[in-house]
Amino acid sequence: MKAVSEIFAPVSGTVVEVNKTLVDQPEFVNKEPYGSGWMVVLEASDPKEASSLMDAAAYRRHIGE
Repeated sequence: MKAVSEIFAPVSGTVVEVNKTLVDQPEFVNKEPYGSGWMVVLEASDPKEASSLMDAAAYRRHIGE
């Protein structure tokens, strides 16, 4: 089943590229989020907004992995 919902980004900006592979293979979002499952390339309006975000390792620790 395919479902569509909004994506909420933690930073403001402009989408400059979309991963068209996900149209036919949306499962990559869950299977390969750091590889072929990326969704968009975002050009940040204010790069300073990203300074408070966690990197992948910090997020894994946060969720107990």
